[in-house]
Amino acid sequence: MKLKSKFEKGKASRTFQRIDSTYTVNIFVGYDDDGRMTVVITENSNFKQIKSTKLIDVALKMRNDGKMALSFSLLDTAYESLFLIFCNDIITICERAGSDQAIACAIIRWKYWKEMFGKKKQTVLDKQEIKGLIGELLILKECILTKWGEEKAVQAWMGPLLGHKDFEIDDTWYEIKSVNENALQVKISSLEQLESEKEGHLVVVRLEDTSTVAENSVNINKLVVEIMSLITDVENLNVLQTKLDNIGYSFDEEYELWNFMYKGRQSYYVDDMFPRIRKKDVDNAIGNAQYTIMLDGIERFKEDWV
Repeated sequence: MKLKSKFEKGKASRTFQRIDSTYTVNIFVGYDDDGRMTVVITENSNFKQIKSTKLIDVALKMRNDGKMALSFSLLDTAYESLFLIFCNDIITICERAGSDQAIACAIIRWKYWKEMFGKKKQTVLDKQEIKGLIGELLILKECILTKWGEEKAVQAWMGPLLGHKDFEIDDTWYEIKSVNENALQVKISSLEQLESEKEGHLVVVRLEDTSTVAENSVNINKLVVEIMSLITDVENLNVLQTKLDNIGYSFDEEYELWNFMYKGRQSYYVDDMFPRIRKKDVDNAIGNAQYTIMLDGIERFKEDWV
């Protein structure tokens, strides 16, 4: 669904377009009488108190037909990209909830989003930090969430907490390395990264720079919202947001400029035979060490994705 084009159809005439006639929930997008981009959900609901922010005006009103109309209107056009992402998320949540619970679920979701809309602008992450974060989030989305569910998945993400492993869950762990498509080695930044009594996984994620208009490209803003759409519980969303805050990420238009093509991943099983430097292998006088692992040297440890 091209949500932007749906909005544009009503821009000149200040009218609204229904999202899709096949949807079970009545959702409309367009421009209100004040020329503001607005999404409206019209369903049966009880009245509830709801607060706006400096960027989004929120209103819940009774219509003449007895239904409630919940509207979200953008107050600052500089945040149009973020508003479109927000609208897509609200639409997904409402459709998942069904007509009877759509507005109630949208209000609950808004409590999470208003924290993001209320954040002060901060320094953006640099390119390498973005690339590393994308690698971790891709694995969170494609593996950890699907295998363990949202609560355990967001709790397992240890990278933002400066954990030695990117993910620690049950009796295993995952260390994620984001590299270029043709990389021949990965850098191990500390002795602790592959040090564990438990067997784990070294996952190599291959990402290549691409343009902002490349089809199927990945950027950090888009990926964060995709993961958000998979998480239904507000408390789990709060945990995710706290960890993103710890890393230093919050939505910023500048991140739209950094796009990558996801070229695939390889996973390697790390057991006692895996080549790595452990603390017991070095003198106690050495506080820390960094080293590289040649990927062609660990082919025998390659595993099917788990």
